[in-house]
Amino acid sequence: MQFKRIDNFRFTDRNKAGGDAVFDCEGEERKAEFVFYLQSTYCLSIKLGRHDKAMQTSELEEFIRNNMMVLKKMVNPDVERIRKERRAVLYEEREGE
Repeated sequence: MQFKRIDNFRFTDRNKAGGDAVFDCEGEERKAEFVFYLQSTYCLSIKLGRHDKAMQTSELEEFIRNNMMVLKKMVNPDVERIRKERRAVLYEEREGE
């Protein structure tokens, strides 16, 4: 199981985001949802969500534990981006009133 990237990073709640972690498992791409708990423009914690049944839950949880800091740094630009996009939408809604 080799980690490749995180796709579809998006808000799922006010201070929670989701992203599809993509892994290479013996030549096939498999996905696992990672849930990112946010504060301001950074990530506080990461938990495992739904995942492909071909991957073991314990193995994915261990991956998150062992790579927590790297994953947090990896998503920081995305956290800033989605916060900025949300502020822009809220600003546009206020302008329309």
